[in-house]
Amino acid sequence: MLIFVGLILVICFGVLLLMHFWKEKQGFGVLRGNKIYQDTREKPGIVLYAKSIPLIGKPDYLIQEKDTIFPVEVKTGKTPQYPYKNHIMQLMAYCYLVEEHYGIKVVGGYVRYPSEEFKIVYTEEAKQSVIEVVNEIMHYKLHGGNFICNHPEHNK
Repeated sequence: MLIFVGLILVICFGVLLLMHFWKEKQGFGVLRGNKIYQDTREKPGIVLYAKSIPLIGKPDYLIQEKDTIFPVEVKTGKTPQYPYKNHIMQLMAYCYLVEEHYGIKVVGGYVRYPSEEFKIVYTEEAKQSVIEVVNEIMHYKLHGGNFICNHPEHNK
């Protein structure tokens, strides 16, 4: 009987240990990759500058995979069913910055929430949207007035 109880305890401990490692693996997701940059309290990152438009920023992480780099934007709070449009736009701006800073083609990035991460593709349309929004913001900065985004996809 004592051996049986001991065996049950060992099995339970093993299951708990496996659950811990599975949860830890799930918790890191894309961040388990080759981090070449991070902007955290412990390790502040450098500011990335675009050469062609007045855009600067500091992504949370940059993950290198083979010949490309993926920006990762980490968000806190409630995990949505789909990433918020403003979070996607911020990520697209980071894709733009990475392309210009590193001189490589960026294919996408990740928006990471507490319980899920979303891979977002960086398209030519997304790139053009970043350029348009930056130009509109600059127009309002130079000419005064309040900036109101006129892009239908940003007002949903």
